[in-house]
Amino acid sequence: MNALAYALLCRFRRPLPDILRERIMDPIGASNGWRWDGYSTSWVESDGQKVQSVTGGGHWGGGLVISADDHARFGLFISQSGCWDGQQILPAD
Repeated sequence: MNALAYALLCRFRRPLPDILRERIMDPIGASNGWRWDGYSTSWVESDGQKVQSVTGGGHWGGGLVISADDHARFGLFISQSGCWDGQQILPAD
């Protein structure tokens, strides 16, 4: 998972929480209350900006922290193969 998070950071060249908000959380109507916490030791430099590259686990000081409602939305989104409100947000595969 750490390697995937770092690979995504290198691919998008932007902080991963920004990508998650823009591409998934906003389109599915998630609240503004969720947050993404990275490990305190996971800071890297990307295009001159320091960003956290690894989310970690929700129980060990990092990860996605969301409400039950937002978690349900996210789960429904995944169960619909990346489709929300008739729009394919992520490729089904």
